[in-house]
Amino acid sequence: MNKFQITNGKTIIKPFNKIWFIIAILITLVIILWQFITYDPSMIDMSQLFVIVKQMFTPKNTILSQRTWGDYFAFMWELRNPLWITIQMSIGGTIIGSIFAIPFAILAARNVFKNKYISVPFRFIMNLIRTIPVILLAIIGVAMVGTGVLSGIIGFTVFSFGIMAKMLYEAIETVDMNPFEALESTGANKFQAFSYAIVPQIFSPFVSILLYIFELNIRASAILGFVGINGIGEVISVNRLYNYDRVGAAVIVLFILIFALQLINSHVRGKLQ
Repeated sequence: MNKFQITNGKTIIKPFNKIWFIIAILITLVIILWQFITYDPSMIDMSQLFVIVKQMFTPKNTILSQRTWGDYFAFMWELRNPLWITIQMSIGGTIIGSIFAIPFAILAARNVFKNKYISVPFRFIMNLIRTIPVILLAIIGVAMVGTGVLSGIIGFTVFSFGIMAKMLYEAIETVDMNPFEALESTGANKFQAFSYAIVPQIFSPFVSILLYIFELNIRASAILGFVGINGIGEVISVNRLYNYDRVGAAVIVLFILIFALQLINSHVRGKLQ
């Protein structure tokens, strides 16, 4: 611990810099975990990585297929329908799942319902749902209603529910409860007190979480095509073996959409703050 003197005679103790302590812990953990990782170095071949990346972002040029940059960009334009399907599924799943999450989040918030026999079961249900990967939820949706848009909406709905429920009840537990308690003391029931005292405080976090979940669903759509769900993920799945340029075009379109969503999210969050 370093000390230094200032002009008025007081001694100030320089606080301990924790960053090096944290770095040392992380390095130690990496070294320990590395001992449990078994791999065969001969199985790692990075030479094909750059070949595949090049094939993804250049037109396919083989004896059987001679494509130009015009074909490449024309295919990107053809992706507007699968992309729109992806957006529809993501919007539907995000909104439906978030709406269902609201009452669960309220019942799980311990500052609103202080009875643990109410909050604990709802937290358990939310934690259980959140542990299920989105691709498994999509597989369950396909098993229920078959391949198509509806199975994607089901998967996104359950996925969105798990995230929104947890993040929203955590936001509720950080609000100022004085207005809520004041309204209850005047005879208002919990619903009335919640509507007037807590809803205005959590509206901005709710919108931010909603936009964040929508962005996550768009990202997740890239892998749902592998289980038979329509959209941009289906394009990637169908072309993944022999048409790397088609996959690359789909990745570029998806990247542009996600980047635009991030800009919109940042703008909306800035307005809400």
